[in-house]
Amino acid sequence: MTAAGIPKPREKRPYAPRKTIYELPPLELECMKVVWEQGEASVREIREQLAADHRPLAYTTVETIMDRLSRKGAVARRKQGKAHRYTAVYPKSEARAQAVGALVEHFFDGSRQSLRGYLEGAPVNEVRRSRPVAPASPPVRPRTATRPGRPAKGQARLDTSLL
Repeated sequence: MTAAGIPKPREKRPYAPRKTIYELPPLELECMKVVWEQGEASVREIREQLAADHRPLAYTTVETIMDRLSRKGAVARRKQGKAHRYTAVYPKSEARAQAVGALVEHFFDGSRQSLRGYLEGAPVNEVRRSRPVAPASPPVRPRTATRPGRPAKGQARLDTSLL
């Protein structure tokens, strides 16, 4: 409260900066694509481009998204007249490299060769098998029964150890 008893306006806290650009939600990424294409854009220009791409949004929605991107550190903004102009902090190539790196790490166990094989149409398991692997010894089958469906001597018919 101020001395006159008027409440102070709430300050906007910055969002925690994202470690990578690919973690942004899809709508924020769409706005980033427009900024990357144009180099610098206002909310009006971003909104017009999204509408041309069959994604009509309210002006205030785009304004909120761009404010969030600014607080996350994905875009820089500067005031020009009554409007803000936004520029990307990260180049699109860096964002793409981060996204592909995460894809390779999470889905292909860090193997770019596996990703390449997958994109060429080979199943991931086949690509993995093509890598040299130490020969595995054949599995040892324990003797569990003398006849199929019958327990061996001294073994219970039902495993009651967990009952």
